[in-house]
Amino acid sequence: MRLVRVNVTQLRVAATCPRLHWFDTRATAARQDGRKVVSRIWRRGGETPGCGALFHTAVERFNAAARSSDEVLAALDGARDAEGLQQALMRWFNGACLDLDALAARPVPLRLGFIAAVQVYMEELARLAVHARADGLPAAELRNQLFGDARKRVDVTFHVGEDVHVHVTGAIDYVYFDPRLGKHRIVDYKLTPATSPNSDLFQVFTYALMHHHQHGTRPDVAVFYLHPTRSVREARWEEVEAQRGKVHELIASMVAWSDHALGAGGLPPPGDRTYCGGCKHERSGACVAELGHKDVGSWDRRWKALEATRGDAPAAEATAAGASMADEPMVEDDPELEVALAVVKPAVERPKPAERPSSRGASAPPGAGRPKPAGPQPGGEPTTPTVPDAGARPPEARTADLTGMLLGFDDGGAPVCMDPAVLRTHVSVVGAAGSGKTWMAKIIAEEALRAGVPVLAIDPQGDLVQMMEARPRADVPPALLRAWEELQERMEPRILTPGSSHGLRLCLDPLRLPSASELSHIANPALRAEEEEGLLVAVAANLVSLCACGGEEESQRTFLYQVLRHLPRAAPVRLRDIVAAVSAPEDLGIDEVDTLIRKSERERLARRLNTFVQGPSARLFTGGTRLDFTELLRPSRPGRVPLNVVYLNALSNDDEKHFFLAALATELYRWMITTVDATSGGVNLLFYIDEARDWIPAGGGKPPAKQPLIRLFTQGRKYGVGCLLCTQSPRSVDYNVFGNTSTKLIGRLEAAQDVDRVIDWFTNEGGAPSWVAARKGAERGSFVARWPDMPAALAGRAFKGRTLFTRHAGAWSPDRVERAVTEAGLRGAGAGGVGAAGGEGG
Repeated sequence: MRLVRVNVTQLRVAATCPRLHWFDTRATAARQDGRKVVSRIWRRGGETPGCGALFHTAVERFNAAARSSDEVLAALDGARDAEGLQQALMRWFNGACLDLDALAARPVPLRLGFIAAVQVYMEELARLAVHARADGLPAAELRNQLFGDARKRVDVTFHVGEDVHVHVTGAIDYVYFDPRLGKHRIVDYKLTPATSPNSDLFQVFTYALMHHHQHGTRPDVAVFYLHPTRSVREARWEEVEAQRGKVHELIASMVAWSDHALGAGGLPPPGDRTYCGGCKHERSGACVAELGHKDVGSWDRRWKALEATRGDAPAAEATAAGASMADEPMVEDDPELEVALAVVKPAVERPKPAERPSSRGASAPPGAGRPKPAGPQPGGEPTTPTVPDAGARPPEARTADLTGMLLGFDDGGAPVCMDPAVLRTHVSVVGAAGSGKTWMAKIIAEEALRAGVPVLAIDPQGDLVQMMEARPRADVPPALLRAWEELQERMEPRILTPGSSHGLRLCLDPLRLPSASELSHIANPALRAEEEEGLLVAVAANLVSLCACGGEEESQRTFLYQVLRHLPRAAPVRLRDIVAAVSAPEDLGIDEVDTLIRKSERERLARRLNTFVQGPSARLFTGGTRLDFTELLRPSRPGRVPLNVVYLNALSNDDEKHFFLAALATELYRWMITTVDATSGGVNLLFYIDEARDWIPAGGGKPPAKQPLIRLFTQGRKYGVGCLLCTQSPRSVDYNVFGNTSTKLIGRLEAAQDVDRVIDWFTNEGGAPSWVAARKGAERGSFVARWPDMPAALAGRAFKGRTLFTRHAGAWSPDRVERAVTEAGLRGAGAGGVGAAGGEGG
């Protein structure tokens, strides 16, 4: 049996970014002194200097000192209200834990951010303590629960392979018994915007699972975002337990990544772009040089198979009391640690106070302060589930406590939320004209952005480009203000206008043809050749449709495919290179050209292509920024999430719109299969296309974009590219698209034939639900949804979409787009933020 030892800090680092663990493993091996190198990295919060290390070092010092402090005991004993206790704790913290002169020497933004975060932390601690004291818990026992709980220690062995055990030791800093819940909670604190809440929660899931295996606590978990704005994400123990497989996969993958770092086989780790801005390996170029593109890498996914063979056998075992090994020596590589140690006073040993007998057991106080149920409250305003003691916080904080994508509220005021992971399986929103389908699709796009998923939206008319502007704050219900603010903090809008400069101009030249190196990760040679051929065929078909030469189009596509196949592809290919090759194919070594295409058609094809290089039709291939998805999906700074809206209405005719969308879909597919790790499991992009029937019509019609778009629906989920489409007529969209769409939101239907088509969809998925027939003539704005693993309580429940957080008014003309882009300062690539400009309410 192989035994691998790791500590809690290493686990946290690996959950942050697998490549950090890989580099730490190599650094540890290079030291040869037995001390483990563990990197700390802090995600930046906008322009605010990082103070994560300072905050965590200071709070850890506070917690350690408070467990034996008479002053803290006196403050808890005399606590009457949360505000007074917060002030008392802050005074003691400033005097006992901080070198205020050293703090005063730090930059003003850092000091302000640090102080604001500590105040919020002390506020939450004071609320919890006052609640416990009011419930009769003695001050000494409360102090011990908050600061002296020996169950912070974990010593657990995980079985992650048939012959591999991983022994995890260490301490979990923020674990305490919450008397408001009557159970343990594990909390993590972040001093950055909540740009990756699912990833942040997953880190805490690992702590909770270990703590439960060690102490049998079944803890709930939470991530508190303290700065620059306050919000919280929570999950109950049942959600943690349901994710145990992913935790085991992380631990198993750590073994594989370590082996790879040491040259002992294993697996190469993927990267997490969220932290690149603060990573020394990114700055030095070592990350990509050593391990390739961030999306390249693998996880050990054998846990599920092992779980199936294990049956009810335990997947982890806690070390017996007294048998725990001492923590191994560790070297922390933290660029902010020097600042933290200069400000935070070192610990001073003090004698521990004698234990006082408690009036009741610390392990199971009564569960006071249970959460209020969701539903209508006095005044008729819809509310959302709240964390305990939510009444002490402003109403807008309650919606921020929800996990998942908030779509709307049912008739009773209960929220309807969807897991962002569902986006990977594609989403269709169906409803008659005026049913609110575009409104609902925009909600999904907004929630994707809030969840950290970039959005690429195709806007043919001018409806979606309005998302660059925020709905006025005064028009947002108070319960949704926090979520509205989050969207403003995160969304980075870019208005892309192919062939014109009304927004950020896009250009299709040069073309990106697949190269052998880009496809080398596909191990199967036959599959690799098929993917290459498919991409070249698609590009050839797009160009032939654009030229519209008439004649034998199949011959033209075949000839152009051969030209593309013979062109050198080490660098992007310019359109003028294709024109030259079409004019003189023998220079590429293409023999017997006349058997492929008649000379007259070849010459006509060359002349027509040349008009897109030199003539008035050249605007799609000249000027502006090259279509590059790697750049489009990269935020201008950490914490932002790109919203790229491609506005097509500035193009002169439908042929140009169809060609551009076909070219975009083809390039998106090329980027997807050559860049994205198909095993990553996340959602890398939401591709949103409004009124799909214009591009993917049912029947035999084959506009240029139809096949490239269908290919995205059939292959996208494997690469984490989710598609979102809208249509008012389900009969008018190609049936294969809906067959690949697992999530469906059905609004008001008008035609009996549309009802029949929706029934057909669900019949193929195991039976049409009874509510479908009632969708005919349903109320405007009302939807019923079905998605994978939907909670049973939501099945068949009608709900109305929440308030939109962005503008929703009449379609914008090209001139209106140009004016809005200029006023918002979005001319430069990467201009960020939801505009503060107001707009008409929807």
